[in-house]
Amino acid sequence: MTRGSNRITLVHVAEAAGVSLSTASHAFGVGKPISDATRERVLSAAARLGYQGPDPRARSLRSGRTDIIGVQVDDEAGRAFRDPVITGILGGVSAALAASPTSVLLIPDSIPEERLRTLPVDGVIVAGCSPTLPQVRAAMALRNIPVVTAGNQVDDIGSVGVENYSATRLLTDHLIGLGHREVGVIRLREGAVEQARTAAALAAFPGAVIAATSDSTIDEGARAAAELLRGRPTAIIAQSDLLAVGAIRAAEARGLRVPQDLSVVGFDGVRVDGFTRVLTTIAEPAAEMGRLAAEAVLAAGDGAPLPTLALDVEFVPGETTAVARAGQS
Repeated sequence: MTRGSNRITLVHVAEAAGVSLSTASHAFGVGKPISDATRERVLSAAARLGYQGPDPRARSLRSGRTDIIGVQVDDEAGRAFRDPVITGILGGVSAALAASPTSVLLIPDSIPEERLRTLPVDGVIVAGCSPTLPQVRAAMALRNIPVVTAGNQVDDIGSVGVENYSATRLLTDHLIGLGHREVGVIRLREGAVEQARTAAALAAFPGAVIAATSDSTIDEGARAAAELLRGRPTAIIAQSDLLAVGAIRAAEARGLRVPQDLSVVGFDGVRVDGFTRVLTTIAEPAAEMGRLAAEAVLAAGDGAPLPTLALDVEFVPGETTAVARAGQS
């Protein structure tokens, strides 16, 4: 250390290791052209000198990249982490980024648009059914930053998800086959996913009564089901598994047996804490959606086109549906 400064820099490390400054820089990079022996010599010199690595701020200024991917989730982080679909997507994102230097920045869906325009990110993944997706896309487009949805309705702007209309028709066909005609629908908060799933339900059951919810939670499912049960439906289509579990609890609180008195279907194929029965539902690959969305955002940074991926779903014939009893259908 010379020149009146006590700050250890990469120059000092290069001198101590007996290599050029560019070689020392490569030792701290990922996938850089440097031998294992030289990398080890540089890192050993850095450890002796107490050098922690290049300043990420300086590296960001040089490269024009932040090595940060934003993931937009529910406004209340605690609620987002209680949603198994969102946690599945986040798990997939983490798996995709594990071998890269990229970090994740969680973005609440209530963030003001002016802050969106200044976020230090290289790309954004919108997880789940965000109501502010159009604003996010508009703000990022001004900066040429890629946006990919994970778990929203599939479109041609950049998305990884499932075909919600055709997936819901698997559920309605199942209920029709069991003889159900009087059906209620518990819908998600308004958005593209809700619209596709509701359209499919109404195509099969034009007279279905719909109960709206403000969020995908067990409590909201129970509240909406209590509203529907005033009309004595034989089956309830809940647009998420959490809503379906809430509907089952509301029905049983009224003395109804599921599925003997009321059939209930969900959507997601997730494990719900405290619910031990096999729910009749659609299983969607949440972790795979997160992984593919993260890989797509990273690839877009290198010029790859944004994806339009509709993943396969699986119909799960569980224990919560049965033939409509005589006099019910």
